[in-house]
Amino acid sequence: MPEFFTSLTYFRNMKFQGLIWAMLLVVGCTSKIDRDLEKVKDYQAMIVPKVQWEKIPDSAHVALMTFAKAHPEYKHSSDFVYVCTKLVERQGMNFKAAEYSEYYIEQFKPLGKPLMEMLVVAAHYYEQGGVMDKALKYYQRLAKEFANEEVGKQAVVMIDMISLGLTTPEAQMEYVMKKAAQRDSLSKSH
Repeated sequence: MPEFFTSLTYFRNMKFQGLIWAMLLVVGCTSKIDRDLEKVKDYQAMIVPKVQWEKIPDSAHVALMTFAKAHPEYKHSSDFVYVCTKLVERQGMNFKAAEYSEYYIEQFKPLGKPLMEMLVVAAHYYEQGGVMDKALKYYQRLAKEFANEEVGKQAVVMIDMISLGLTTPEAQMEYVMKKAAQRDSLSKSH
């Protein structure tokens, strides 16, 4: 065996290399989700356990949505997307709100009130943006899944209007007025 392998210099070098490898291992063990979570931890503190709307900056939607799309399996990603939808909506970014709500619906499969709320956002803002096929899709889900609720009944009216090609607010108002007049005349005749 060569003398170098039994020398003090060899053991010092090995100790130093071992230290370097240990540091690399620790740094390498920090997962991508941990690194990404570090970027949104301040926002998460404003969202979980209760959303503090007045504290969350409008710009937070970029980091939160980036995280949620990269890590949909994370336990609070659905909360992040919900908050993102509301943040862009309060900024008047209606089409982005429709896209975010659609992502929320499709990715996280919510139920109850969150589903109803996101279906309304998607349907309404897609309609306003002229994307009638998507608006119709979400109005149909509202009508089907919330048939006994007022929002489900309103969705049926919107489906009728879109199917008839009534996409401007004026045409829709005229349609609603005609329907109301028809109901009034029917109720008076009975």
